[in-house]
Amino acid sequence: MKANITILPADSLVHEDVAIVVDGLEYNAIYKLELRLIHKVGTYRSFGVYKSSVSGTIDVGKDAPIRGTYSGFNGRGLFESVEPTDTVRFGGYFNCTPPVDLEYHLIVTDAKEKQICEKLFRRRLMHPAVERIEVEEAFPPDAGARPKVTGTIFKPPGSGPFPTIIDISGTGGGLNEQKGAALASRGFVVLCLAFFKYKSLPEDLLSVDLQYFEDAINYITSLPYTSDRIGFQGVSFGGTLVMFLATKFPKIKAVCSINGSFAMDQFAHVRVNGKCPPIGLFKSDGDHVKFLNDLMVYTDMVRNIKLEDGADFKFKESSSDTAFRFVSALDDLSTPTVYATNYLSARLRDAGRKFEIDFVPGGHLLDPPCFPHHPMVYSNIAGLFQTYGGETSLHGKSEFEVWERTVRFFSEHLGAPIPLPDYLRHSAKL
Repeated sequence: MKANITILPADSLVHEDVAIVVDGLEYNAIYKLELRLIHKVGTYRSFGVYKSSVSGTIDVGKDAPIRGTYSGFNGRGLFESVEPTDTVRFGGYFNCTPPVDLEYHLIVTDAKEKQICEKLFRRRLMHPAVERIEVEEAFPPDAGARPKVTGTIFKPPGSGPFPTIIDISGTGGGLNEQKGAALASRGFVVLCLAFFKYKSLPEDLLSVDLQYFEDAINYITSLPYTSDRIGFQGVSFGGTLVMFLATKFPKIKAVCSINGSFAMDQFAHVRVNGKCPPIGLFKSDGDHVKFLNDLMVYTDMVRNIKLEDGADFKFKESSSDTAFRFVSALDDLSTPTVYATNYLSARLRDAGRKFEIDFVPGGHLLDPPCFPHHPMVYSNIAGLFQTYGGETSLHGKSEFEVWERTVRFFSEHLGAPIPLPDYLRHSAKL
């Protein structure tokens, strides 16, 4: 009997469960399943070594690996634990702008490392029915020399109105679309908003003004298929910024901060009416600059900033019905997430605002399911490589779990989206 791989579905969205079964094997024999994620930046890899059953079958959903990049009974384990190979530049980023399908290659080898069978399949960040719309819009039209609202809208099929979210990134600048594409695949309209170092926008973060975000909010809520109650999500400095924005703009009703800090600081802030607002100041002695395996650890520097008078976010000035969500990775080495979350949640409690906290294992960048873990990246601000922390398989597991809770949070506070219809699922062939 010839060995065969069955993957159901062979074409799936990243949040969906996928069954992987290999049959036609020798019984009670050792085999390795190697999963390769092939991307434009290089190849990522995970594996598990399994013992086949008496019927000559390995069911990844029911069988735990003897060894591998993950452990225990976990049908998602291979997807959660992919690591970069030597084909990926050190500290490189898994860029998905525009979002592309995640192409996988599963290879089965026996104990003598002879290849037994293989199969190609895909997972999608973006549902095929979602429309991707690039935006570079002067808003309002008489805005003069103000920067244009720039980014990408992801729109589900139909006329709406849809629950609406703006998603931003951090100090790296540019535009990252993976969260927007994946949220739109669950029924939200999402504006992935760039705010510096992209197209005609300012090159320097410290040149960005609060007015730009007000223009973006007014623009997205002016569209016929959006709501005037919006969510705002940000990661890293973006997670810090969304907390600040919620105190300024009453249309923001749901805020999700992913590993954000507790205040803007001298290296990462936006201007207000052209002026620097009160911020946190770093100590100048450098005692809190630490390195781990030649990678900068940023957490202690941030933890020890001194806040100027007025640098605290004024949550009592946010809408009384605005809800806040913290996604905080316990192993983050870029932001002191536990301290920041406890600090901000105490002030939200004093202000009488709703909030929820999601403490999870993982590193700094928590993305949609199946997105590879980034243990380190090159920091443009610092000019060197910075560690982000986290153990790969635990980080990947958290991405699956956190994503569902984030979807539930936005659904609760912005309105439940209508699920998208199923699509024609294709099987990839070698």
